[in-house]
Amino acid sequence: MKPQQAATTAHSLFTLYEILPSEVQQAFLKELLQKKTGELKDFAVLPKKNKTVILGVMEGAFSVPNNFDDALPEEIEKSFYSENL
Repeated sequence: MKPQQAATTAHSLFTLYEILPSEVQQAFLKELLQKKTGELKDFAVLPKKNKTVILGVMEGAFSVPNNFDDALPEEIEKSFYSENL
């Protein structure tokens, strides 16, 4: 979907949402929030509450290259600022 189409679709959906009765809006948002929260919980890797977090456990496991802060190649940098997705 192109950005213009996505914006038009989003606007149309919001317009439809606005005309729903308040209780239907609230039920919709509650269901959406529950679904998205479930997806985030499935995605997240959280430590168990009864576990102790040990700082520095990965020390020495990897190294950051010296050129980490160098500028990206121009073609890659341009892709960050282009509107073509």
